[in-house]
Amino acid sequence: MLFVSLLLLCSFHDFHMTHTTLYHNPSLGSIEITVKVSIEDLERSFKNQSSEKLRIGTKNENQLVDKLIPNYFNKHLSFLINNQIIKYEYIGKELNKNLHDIYLYFEISNLDKVIINSINIENTLFLEISPNQTNIVLVELNNQNFNLTFTKDLENKKITLNN
Repeated sequence: MLFVSLLLLCSFHDFHMTHTTLYHNPSLGSIEITVKVSIEDLERSFKNQSSEKLRIGTKNENQLVDKLIPNYFNKHLSFLINNQIIKYEYIGKELNKNLHDIYLYFEISNLDKVIINSINIENTLFLEISPNQTNIVLVELNNQNFNLTFTKDLENKKITLNN
């Protein structure tokens, strides 16, 4: 009986994950950033910043959402290119067909004259609300691909490119 209870308890274990893709677009001189997140996790992360109902991804979405997203991401997702802090711009969002997830779009621009030798990524997305959070990042730079995983125990990673 105890074994069955433990099995049932483990099967309801929360699993939270984000997927981020960084794609270097040399023709535009930019890095396009796409982040796929759970709407529920995004709303939970905003609870301390707004007491209003946000209704993310609905036709009644609160206008505050488009201000909360870049504020939150600037605090929890950062990049250094060649050891220089890089700012990125929030472009917009798109609801996934499953109605559970949302795609968030950002861009690092003005990289047309930059030779990227290294990129440092700090990713602490949703770690403040979920200790089991896993953040996966796929980086596509200079015809090289990197798969990175970030957790509460590993928030920073550095990629060195072979140019």
